[in-house]
Amino acid sequence: TGIFIGGRDTKQALDMLKTAKNSMVPPFEVSVFADPSGAFTTAAGMVAAVEHELQKTFNTTLEGKNVLALGGTGPVGQAAAVIAAQAGANVRIIGRQLDKAERIAELCSNEFGEGAIKISAGADADKAEFIKTADVVFATGAAGIELLSAELIASAPQLKVAADVNAVPP
Repeated sequence: TGIFIGGRDTKQALDMLKTAKNSMVPPFEVSVFADPSGAFTTAAGMVAAVEHELQKTFNTTLEGKNVLALGGTGPVGQAAAVIAAQAGANVRIIGRQLDKAERIAELCSNEFGEGAIKISAGADADKAEFIKTADVVFATGAAGIELLSAELIASAPQLKVAADVNAVPP
């Protein structure tokens, strides 16, 4: 027997996970797993693939790398940002609206990262500037939305790895 917590809201899913774990009385305990919209497993797989490529191709890790999470205000972007920041990367969540990206970056830093990480925010309108110093890009937006054009990639001199979790034609 186990409890699976889904939904779409990452904060609510983690709050439910915490409540479920704290409500158990030994020996009456079961496994509890949260994965809202499949975001945690998708993000973990994406970050693991990027780390593998960084190690294999560049003999390096995420430590100290500049990471952009495009479409990062959604569940996958949030989870990928937190995982990368916990691995020592300098992460910036990019969203259409700067105020929302700032709220999500603060939530990721303080709530999910428990204050041990610092994730910054930026707006889509400025991603051409941010990509100039990016080592890694996570494209985590909805399927069919182009977040990273060939022109942007060409303007990224230190880009090592770009990962797209929804790599379908826009």
